[in-house]
Amino acid sequence: MTYGFYLCVSSCLIVLQTTIVPHLPLFDNFYDLAALFIIYLSLYRPVRESLPVVIFLGFVMDSLSSTPFMLYITAYLWLFISMRGIAKILRLEGRFRLPFIVVSGVLIENLLFIGTVFMLDSEFRFSVAVVRSIAVQSLWAICTGSLFLVSFDYCHRGWDKIINQYIIQKKGVSNNSLID
Repeated sequence: MTYGFYLCVSSCLIVLQTTIVPHLPLFDNFYDLAALFIIYLSLYRPVRESLPVVIFLGFVMDSLSSTPFMLYITAYLWLFISMRGIAKILRLEGRFRLPFIVVSGVLIENLLFIGTVFMLDSEFRFSVAVVRSIAVQSLWAICTGSLFLVSFDYCHRGWDKIINQYIIQKKGVSNNSLID
């Protein structure tokens, strides 16, 4: 049932990222929401449960974008690995932990994309627009990243609670009917 939650959240984030966010001028340089969900998975969920979702999200984003195939899968895998490492190494506590981790994730993803562009086009040079875009994404990550991560965790706990109650009630009814 957890994978049902992951599928719902992933689908909503992809639809939001590809259809709604590009048409809102305020969110012109907003960071990748699917990457934020991968950061959530790397911080809060076990590897064996998260890795298929990371690969699935990367495959879907690769299919939807016009980037070289496997770019998003590779970027998301590196993001997942690095976020798990950052969370273990730094062991930040308090209110600075989540914003720092989200900004680190946004920067890592942008560095991976810039590195790929640099490898494919040797004449690529940093422009003011690239630096401005990364700065705006980092500011958005500081302001909203923690809220999204906490919301994902809250919704996941609620989903688990509802599913467990439904399954327990269903098992309880069938066990009681056998006793009578």
